Amino acid sequence: MSRRASIASPLALLFAVLAFAQVDVSMSAVPTVAVPLAPTLSDGLPFYELGYGAGIRVDLVPGFADFGFLRAGVDAELLPLKNGDSALTLVSAGTALGASWSPAARLSLRAWGGGGIYQALAEAGSIRNPFWEAGTEFAVRLGPTLELGLGGRYRDFLAPGGSIYQGVSVSLGVAYDLAGAKRGGGIRMEPSIRPIFPLFYTWYDENPAGELVISNDERVPLEKVKISFYAKQYMDGPRLCAELPSLAPGAQAAVPVYALFNDQIFRVTEGTKSAGEIVVEYFYLGSARTVSYPVTVTVNNRNAMTWDDDRKAAAFVAAKNPAVLAFSKSVASTARRSGSGTATTEIRTAIGLFEALRVHGLGYVIDPATPYEKLAASDTAVDFLQFPQQTLAYRAGDCDDLSVVYAALLEAAGIKSAFVLVPGHVYVAFDTGLSHSAARRLFASESDFVEIDGAAWLPVEVTLVADGFMKAWRTGAREWREAERDASLSYFETRKAWELYEPVGIADEGVAVSLPDPARVAKAYEAELAAFVADQTAARVSELNASLKAGKDPEGDLNRLGILYAQFGVFDKARAQFLEALKRRENPAALVNLGNIAYLEDKPREAVGWYERALKVSPKSGVALLGLARALYELEDFTALGAAVARLKEASPELAEKLALPGAGATTARASESGEKEIESWSE
Repeated sequence: MSRRASIASPLALLFAVLAFAQVDVSMSAVPTVAVPLAPTLSDGLPFYELGYGAGIRVDLVPGFADFGFLRAGVDAELLPLKNGDSALTLVSAGTALGASWSPAARLSLRAWGGGGIYQALAEAGSIRNPFWEAGTEFAVRLGPTLELGLGGRYRDFLAPGGSIYQGVSVSLGVAYDLAGAKRGGGIRMEPSIRPIFPLFYTWYDENPAGELVISNDERVPLEKVKISFYAKQYMDGPRLCAELPSLAPGAQAAVPVYALFNDQIFRVTEGTKSAGEIVVEYFYLGSARTVSYPVTVTVNNRNAMTWDDDRKAAAFVAAKNPAVLAFSKSVASTARRSGSGTATTEIRTAIGLFEALRVHGLGYVIDPATPYEKLAASDTAVDFLQFPQQTLAYRAGDCDDLSVVYAALLEAAGIKSAFVLVPGHVYVAFDTGLSHSAARRLFASESDFVEIDGAAWLPVEVTLVADGFMKAWRTGAREWREAERDASLSYFETRKAWELYEPVGIADEGVAVSLPDPARVAKAYEAELAAFVADQTAARVSELNASLKAGKDPEGDLNRLGILYAQFGVFDKARAQFLEALKRRENPAALVNLGNIAYLEDKPREAVGWYERALKVSPKSGVALLGLARALYELEDFTALGAAVARLKEASPELAEKLALPGAGATTARASESGEKEIESWSE
């Protein structure tokens, strides 16, 4: 074997062992000051003067036992002789075993012991013998690669018959860690990204799309840790998820993963997978590091959702979609023109919208692939909900699809909607615009409506769209009462749910929505409105007429009958009853109600006459003053209006709150918002 081969083979073996054992290697240059202790002269003084020198050391730290190290080093020291002109030169090479302890991230305390061979050179000649040493060191880590150490060691250079030199060396050196630049990557990430639902793409900005467990496998803390998530295809830039001041060695932290998706994600019509990454930025011993971890992002189709939170359905209620607005507004205008004065604008509009859906040919079809009855019972099963314009275009849908489209049309018309949930089923309720007390006066029975936060709402079973509003309403009210009795009822208002799940609209690509024939809608609406009026008035009209014949309270019965007709827009019959009551005496209630009819029929001057006539009989009548103020506003008689408002506030502060006139101190403006006059305060 050649000399070169004999040298190369052990070196190759050494490097292989170091690589396999994952040994860290650091090199240091160490200037030293030597303080001699022995031998001594006859007078007890050291034989040598204070010396100096330098050394080079290589430390090997095994990955499996980072508390220990193996050191190899070469040193040269010059020791001047006491009271002489010559000096002793010591050149040594040796190894040592040591242990290390780190009380803080950048601090280390080390102790070692070892020995080797030295060569001593002087004028008299040279000798070669072994030496031994022991020492300690205090080191400060300046960064991943550099370390500053202050140490001391005792050395004994042996010779035949004694020691040629014994002393203490004090050193201040700089060490360079060969692997330091590569260190700091001992960080483990275990991400868990849940399937993304495009419908809630803005929701993920404040609610987690998943979780990341991050672990620090380094021997020092990681500082200023920043975790970001980025899915290039669907995000404009990384979303900062969390910032940790520090992550201790061996520690782990669970952080939420947020995402700020752009609207590109809403183009996903079929479930797909996309590439994403978790990016962790941090400082390792003052050095900035970045580690990325690739993740797979599963994106559901844009119609997908789970029923873990029922309020999510509100995000589908895209009331501002152009197709929904066009459909709703066209029907709402018809409802406001026809049947004016009947019940409330909200009730008439809701009837009109429901009948328009029937004329449009909307049908209830159970989706065999994603039936609501089964999927609603699971928090994880993925359901397919149609957006309102899709349902209008397809003219069919499951109970959840029909609920979404009806709620969207109601909201587009300015009517509050709610989703009603019973086991295996969902339908809709809407706000009638009436307080509970006003609804009790309007409806024939309290079972006809439900109360939500003091307001009267009507439940509507949307799956009965082919059977008309009346049947859908009666069925919805019955289902509500049954579920309420069984404690299985729940509901949420759409607008409140929007605060958490914003409504999302989609482009109408490939979805064409035609409006139903206005004439057919008007005919269907008027027929159903007439059925509604007859349903609510027929029995009560018969009862009041019977009471009139009995003659116990004819004046009161006439007024009550007139109010009943007036509430449902039958003004000619209402007026006849009030006038008949006046034949008996100057009845202030009948006078106020005649003023209300005149006001609703856009005859403000006539209305003023009736109200003033009522105030002559009852000067502090709140309902008369309220009506007078409204009529004076219509006449633009602002001087008289100011006086009327002042009187109203004094006589009835509660009714003054209902005054919806600009500049009149109004706090409510429902009637003015609807663009239609309405009267709640009929005088009894």
